[in-house]
Amino acid sequence: MQDRYGYQRASDLKSFVEAHQAGLTSTYTPTPLDHIYIKLDFALEYENARTAEDAKRFLRSIARAAEAAQLLAQQCGGALFEVQGSTLHVALQRGNGLNDSSVNDNALTFVAALHQAFKSLFPEGHTRVDGWRMTVDSGKTLVVSGRGVHDDDSWVSLGKAANRPAKELYRQLSKPEADRRLQRFHVGVRHPVTGAWSYSSLDTLPVRLEDARSTGEAIRKSEPQIDFRAGMRRVMADAAPIAPGGSPLAPSPDKPYVYFGWVLRADLDGFTRRVQDCLDDDDRLQELADEFAEIMEAAADFVRDHETVTMAQLPWAGDNFTVAAVYRSKDEYEKASATKLAELPVDFDKEMGLSMPRSTFNGWAHGVAGGDVHGNAGGNVYLGGIQIGQRRFLVGAGEGFGRSTQAFGDINPETGEVVVFMPDHDRLADDYKADFGPATNQRGQTSTLFRLSSTKELARTYARSRVDGFPTVVTVAAGVQRPVDNRPYFK
Repeated sequence: MQDRYGYQRASDLKSFVEAHQAGLTSTYTPTPLDHIYIKLDFALEYENARTAEDAKRFLRSIARAAEAAQLLAQQCGGALFEVQGSTLHVALQRGNGLNDSSVNDNALTFVAALHQAFKSLFPEGHTRVDGWRMTVDSGKTLVVSGRGVHDDDSWVSLGKAANRPAKELYRQLSKPEADRRLQRFHVGVRHPVTGAWSYSSLDTLPVRLEDARSTGEAIRKSEPQIDFRAGMRRVMADAAPIAPGGSPLAPSPDKPYVYFGWVLRADLDGFTRRVQDCLDDDDRLQELADEFAEIMEAAADFVRDHETVTMAQLPWAGDNFTVAAVYRSKDEYEKASATKLAELPVDFDKEMGLSMPRSTFNGWAHGVAGGDVHGNAGGNVYLGGIQIGQRRFLVGAGEGFGRSTQAFGDINPETGEVVVFMPDHDRLADDYKADFGPATNQRGQTSTLFRLSSTKELARTYARSRVDGFPTVVTVAAGVQRPVDNRPYFK
């Protein structure tokens, strides 16, 4: 069966990866998988990097960790799916015995091996990486591949088995370290029958892949870099101009692109439930793969065609969409923040609603953050490309990426809500600032980091600004698409 997007079904994860390697990016598969999420604990100055040098160190460490994860995942019949800053997502093929009461040995083999590799990569006393923790869940998942506006591929995993370990990870991270059941150097595993989470030290797991430590040592001695492939793929240049993977000007961990800007994350509600309801209906899963392809295409159109904000799109994280709004100077960034920071989520919701009339998903929740520009820094948004095999993962560094992720972990906004980082709230025009109120974190406390509003409230103020004429800062004339000049290889 083939739909109008040319999507073809792969029978399992191995076939899905092979199809992608053969150049068939429009592929999907419904298959039982083990999902492993790995969170690296960075010192705060690197996690929320405010200088180019700290961003480079952060990206280099992520590149090494991602390479180790991919090499060991391949040995266990899986692949690295996502590199979302300091969080990695690996999926391993699982047999059909999802009702087996025993924990999958293959997943435990992988996490034990990765732990040993990380101990070699980031030995005790490492100045950047303080440790790591992991979560594991299993279940049938709809995996859909899609290409973003910068020609980078996302492998999107849709289903509760992919959502649960990510949510458990961030639920634990929202608590003080002393209150976390998922301690540093521990793994949390969800039982496939009872649904209960159990936690154990990674040091107690048997190491079955004997070359795990040598894998880490070899990667530590090498320099992460772009794999320069022959050829130049097409780039949709109306978005922020980012050279394709394999070209000499492509961003890398050591040579990131640097901008001034903020980060918008949008989390789709309702789609995972629809996938879960159809996991035994292969024809319906084909339709859902087609529908999610539409969503990805509409989001790419939004990035490419927006008239007043230039954006760089990062890979999808499941059903989470991420862009950085980028500017050439600190002055442009700060002026635009007064209005565009509040208006961009409204624009996104409107565009996606118009583009997706037949979709029945519930809507989007948003996290927005940019942060203060540090001293005389040349920017606060850093984009590096990490080449793993044939795939390039665009990875963002800077406070905006860290805080916009934290907004979902700390506040967990509902559909139609917008969470903004406090320093960015302070820069908003008064009319938009008044739309935001206190945000309650997951511990039931009033947040000192974030403020909360709704897209409906912001849309009303947005519409009133056009009628009443209160000042609205626009950095590019309406109808004119002017790419921001990137500064690759910033030093």
